[in-house]
Amino acid sequence: MTDIAPTRRQMVAGALGVLGATTARAPAIAQARATKLTIMSHAVHKAVATGAKGGDSTAAWRQRTGLDAEWITFSVEGVHERVYREASLADGNVDIAFLLERYGGPHIAALFEDLGEWQKRDPIEHFDEIGEGMKAAHTYRGRMIAIPYRHATHGFFFNRTFFGERGVSAAPRSLEEIAELAERLTYARSDGSRVNGYALSMDDPSAMVDLVRGFGGEFITPDYRVVCNEPGAVKAVALVRDWYRKGVLARNVMSFKTEEVITAMQQGRAAMTNQPFGRFVNYNDPKQSKFPGAIEVVTVPMAAAAGGAVGRPAPAKTSVWAMAIPRNARNKEQSWALIKELSSRESTIRAAVNGNGPVRPSAYDNPDVRQLAPWSDFEKAVLPSARLVLPGFENAAKAMDIYMEEVQRAMLGQTEPQQAMDAAKARIDPLLPKA
Repeated sequence: MTDIAPTRRQMVAGALGVLGATTARAPAIAQARATKLTIMSHAVHKAVATGAKGGDSTAAWRQRTGLDAEWITFSVEGVHERVYREASLADGNVDIAFLLERYGGPHIAALFEDLGEWQKRDPIEHFDEIGEGMKAAHTYRGRMIAIPYRHATHGFFFNRTFFGERGVSAAPRSLEEIAELAERLTYARSDGSRVNGYALSMDDPSAMVDLVRGFGGEFITPDYRVVCNEPGAVKAVALVRDWYRKGVLARNVMSFKTEEVITAMQQGRAAMTNQPFGRFVNYNDPKQSKFPGAIEVVTVPMAAAAGGAVGRPAPAKTSVWAMAIPRNARNKEQSWALIKELSSRESTIRAAVNGNGPVRPSAYDNPDVRQLAPWSDFEKAVLPSARLVLPGFENAAKAMDIYMEEVQRAMLGQTEPQQAMDAAKARIDPLLPKA
């Protein structure tokens, strides 16, 4: 029998269908004993929390309490499907759950503890160091249901070899410069190979929102207002339409996902892109890339027309994984104690050395972290202003699909950018959570 993976929208809808049925049972999970806490997460969280290179961040807590940590890991979709089912039961088996903001929203907030109250009673050290945008990722109507642990934040990548071939000596310092360079870097090399000036992921708005915010616009505000039809946001759509018409973007860009962008940069089919800073490793890997050591990364700059100093970073897209305690967890005191341990400055550095995106800016000052992440200064600079693609809500996946449909209609010339974004707003407004 062939397994067919559900879409994100189908997965969330299926998982949330059980929220009102607290007597139903989820697929069996071993009953948590008094000797352990059960953590449900993606495998990457276990790897960065317990890895050998940086050290095991749970070790001190285990020694102090005599408890063990049992990690149950799934795919990104699978984590949320199982967590929401478990958290909806009268008696739960999960003590700590890792949540990604795009799968959250006010509709699931009641399933988890308000960790703002736990923080007041027994605070995490130097908690104010973690940016407000990171905390807001899992805060709904004043309730902070999860503590930030891992982020993936966008930077601006460019191929220095191609810059040299086209007489460009420095990284662009404004979005207008990027727009001009994208056309200049769309060319045929001396060996006949073609280069597109830019590669853009089109499977969701993650890459588009960097351009939108660079022009001073936004997609959906934290208080759930659709503003994608306002001037800054429309300018971004007009830019990608022009890029598509002029061949700056590949003709098949409509089907580009993260994997296609990575391949285009590694193979030299594209000169620039905006992706998570950590892609630096993929782009410069001599086993995978034709241009190892030639791909550089800086912050995505604002448009000069949007105001502010030239070179000022735009509020880059970020995604935030965070640690939550289900309301039906059996050992909440120890769950909070372990979250505190994993959130400490020391543990943040350990996890960063193990490959985590640290939510504390101070971690980027650590020599070991800086050696592993040569982009540290740029990522640290943009982290305080980084924002989510959109705030979490039940229909977030559908809203993102609608937005990208309308962007692509404008790119194909089926409608004008302003009309496309007016249509997107009209279609998305009814999907937003009600006050």
